[in-house]
Parts: sequence; structure tokens; C-alpha cells
Amino acid sequence: MKTFKIFMKTAVAVLMLSFFAVTSYAQKKKAPLQEVVFSVNLHCENCVKKVQENIPFEKGVKDLKISLDDKTVWVKYDPEKTTKEKLAAAIEKLGYEVLGEVKQE
Repeated sequence: MKTFKIFMKTAVAVLMLSFFAVTSYAQKKKAPLQEVVFSVNLHCENCVKKVQENIPFEKGVKDLKISLDDKTVWVKYDPEKTTKEKLAAAIEKLGYEVLGEVKQE
């Protein structure tokens, strides 16, 4: 009987610790994803392909869209892992000039 009581107390303690761990993890909220649109001097489909093949592998990038007609690169990213400046630098490292950020409405 004494062993059973010790077992039950231990089980309750483990369950309580698990509950507190899960609730504290659930309360820790991530920052929402952010978006940025860059005006970039893209010339052709090969430029688009080069950006599409490289930028998604940058840390924090979640989505990417490129418009050759508008010469823009839209990036959705995790602000806890990267910044607009780092993304612009990554595009410039590929050999394209980032002319600025396009303001979104």
C-alpha cells in the first residue's frame, strides 16, 4: 500500500510537470511572418531562375515570388531569423542591384 501511494504521488507530479511544460510552450508565441517587396534590376528569365534557385535557401525565407514584368522580388520571411537588409544583401550577392523597397498598400 505504501508503494502504491508513492507511485501515485510520483505519477501526479509527472503529470503536473508535463502540463506546465506544455502550457508554457504554447504561450511562447512566435513573431508573425513579415513580407517585403524589393525593386530589382532583373533582365530576363535566367535572372528570375537564378533568384528562385538561391533565395529560398536563405535563413528565414518562407515564400518567394518574382515578377519579371514589374522587376520585383516579394519575400515572406521570419523576422526572428533574418532581416530585410540581409535579404537585400543576398539578392545583391547574386549580382543584381536592389533599387529599393516597394511600399505595400
